[in-house]
Amino acid sequence: MICWGSLYWNCRGLKLEGSWNYDGPKLPIEFARKSEKTPLTLVLYQKAPKIQTLWNIFNFSNLNEAVSALATREGTTERNIGFYSRFDGKYRCNTIPDIIGTIEKWVRSKGLDAAVWTDLENNFFERLGTELTEDSVYQYINGLDANEKTVEKDYVTKIHPQIDTPIRRLMRIKFDWRSLTEYHHGFWLNKNIFIIADEIELKKVKREDYVHGIQEADMLVFTNAVEMLVANNGKILGETKKPHYGIWFDAANEAMNQYESQLMQPKGKTEISS
Repeated sequence: MICWGSLYWNCRGLKLEGSWNYDGPKLPIEFARKSEKTPLTLVLYQKAPKIQTLWNIFNFSNLNEAVSALATREGTTERNIGFYSRFDGKYRCNTIPDIIGTIEKWVRSKGLDAAVWTDLENNFFERLGTELTEDSVYQYINGLDANEKTVEKDYVTKIHPQIDTPIRRLMRIKFDWRSLTEYHHGFWLNKNIFIIADEIELKKVKREDYVHGIQEADMLVFTNAVEMLVANNGKILGETKKPHYGIWFDAANEAMNQYESQLMQPKGKTEISS
């Protein structure tokens, strides 16, 4: 199952196997749908830049059951669930048929039998009478009442950081919808620097020491990291993306010890592979 929105934190009724994987197919996704319960939600959108999605194993005996289960979870009809089957090549994607080639290659590369995803259409123009732009989204959210803004903020901050669309960045920055509560785990490098990453590995790396010469030392290597500057009150002041980032394990010492932030709800710990 391919994911980019609320399925990441709410998989009620779905038979998923293990934790989410972060190397899903790259698809055009944006806040382009106004639903009844949430002001704006993420859907496939032809004009959006491609974002790397998440995925998980969906444990059902056949594709029809998987489609039906996802439709039930999304509160929609099976027609609004996209799928691709590797065995017979059958597929359905009503919103952007062009992405099937991308999904087919991805399914084969992962050795999966099939893929399913939510295929709801964008309706921003139909519902609001204006094109989807950063300015139109800003004006629309400004006009929401307090309760609607709270619902939208909750949705925006719970989405996995990897789903970093232009509209999401706009909402998080313009309305200050940035909080450590949207991150499930990470490292404090010091009292004001917090870092998360898709993958964290402990590796042996040669390091020159003035006393002992060249020796192997432990380094924490971060892949697709985001380093955040955090104020004492927990507000995120700035973010810096670092595709590859290394920190000497001993130099960080206790400050690098893995722990959950007191500002975050405890939801598990990051796995470090060696």
